[in-house]
Amino acid sequence: MARTVEDIGQLDLDNLPDDQLRELQSRIREIINHRVQSRLDEFRLMAREAGFEMTLSKRGEGQRGRGRPRSSTTGHADQRRGPLPPLYRNPDNPQEVWSGRGMAPRWLREQMEQSGKSRDDFLIARQESREPSS
Repeated sequence: MARTVEDIGQLDLDNLPDDQLRELQSRIREIINHRVQSRLDEFRLMAREAGFEMTLSKRGEGQRGRGRPRSSTTGHADQRRGPLPPLYRNPDNPQEVWSGRGMAPRWLREQMEQSGKSRDDFLIARQESREPSS
């Protein structure tokens, strides 16, 4: 069997029978797995000595990734997504509304700057309570 890198080039793999190629492939896989495992053991020891714990899993096994899941696996819609009811309304243009999430819209920033009112003054609930009832 080949012992050095130069000897590998001299192997006549094309003429080896299939069973010997499979055996060679299996042996190579075993050697690589052993080397990887021994290196992982070294890294785990180093991590433990530094006060850390190292956990690995094969791809496709265990958790899909870090953080919260992207969507429910049960098929239910994610409750965090979707339109929110508007909380704020532009008194000059009632079509312009804002849910209160994200960056404040330009109309609200300008109205607050010009009138000196607070954000709470543009709440829809406050505007409706000020409207005269018929």
